[in-house]
Amino acid sequence: MMEKLFLGIKGQLVCIDKASGDKLWATKLKSTSGVTNLLFEDDKVFAYSGGHLFCVAAKDGKVLWENKLDGLGYGPCIIASENQNASLIADQLQAQQSSAATAGVIAATAGSASASGSD
Repeated sequence: MMEKLFLGIKGQLVCIDKASGDKLWATKLKSTSGVTNLLFEDDKVFAYSGGHLFCVAAKDGKVLWENKLDGLGYGPCIIASENQNASLIADQLQAQQSSAATAGVIAATAGSASASGSD
């Protein structure tokens, strides 16, 4: 039974104890405000952040290797292996992007309503 929860947030990989909620370790990967996508497999966490792919030891957060993914840019990334369903991750990413787009439309609508109400 797995006792750890891994979070990818703001360019960091954070390990939380599931029973207590305590932070066990945190590893800064890349400076970014975007989502850090994760895949846990074989006691390693594979994390995409800031255009780079990292392999991190799940026990202590030590970066085992880094791949700069030269020539692939800095856009969203979906991580999958033979053992994981990539469509679940794709659905999560699409939902996140949809939420961000909706927030942008709401902000734009509120701004134009304010402007038209000031006549």
